[in-house]
Parts: sequence; C-alpha cells; structure tokens
Amino acid sequence: MNTFEKIYSIFAIVFAIALTVLLITRPEMRQLGILLPTSAVGLLVNVILMFIIFRDIFSRQFPSRRGRAFWTGLLLVCWPAIVVYLPLYGFRRR
Repeated sequence: MNTFEKIYSIFAIVFAIALTVLLITRPEMRQLGILLPTSAVGLLVNVILMFIIFRDIFSRQFPSRRGRAFWTGLLLVCWPAIVVYLPLYGFRRR
C-alpha cells in the first residue's frame, strides 16, 4: 500500500466508527433526510476501501498458500477484520 492508501484506510475506518457512534448517541440523526446521504457517502467510502484492500491482498505474497483465500473470505464475511488485516499485512511492504 502506498501512503495515500494507508491514510485513506485509516480515514474510512474512522468515518465508519464516527457514523456508528453518531447514530447511536444522537437520535435526531436517524431521520431519513440525514441518514440517506450520510449512508450513501459511507457506502462509497467503504467500497473504495474494499477495492484497495483486495488489490493489496492479491498483490501480496503470504507465508502460507491459503493466506490469500483466508483473508479474502474473512473480509467478505466480516468487515471489521480489516482492522486486524491492516496492521498485520496492509501497512507493511510487499
């Protein structure tokens, strides 16, 4: 990952956490007029993040033969696994 992708990854994770916290703590944010555009931006940010992460997975050499399939499957099933993948592999050189 280059520097821009690393910064974008951190931004996307912080954005998702901030959006979740705001929706939990501020009930007035749950109105449709606010929720739809905010969620659309969140969807776009996270689709780009998934593209960056999958591109990194498929261009990286893993210690085991099944590492690529394992991380691909885990990230497709459980989005928060990105928080584990990034420090272990994503922020390191290929």
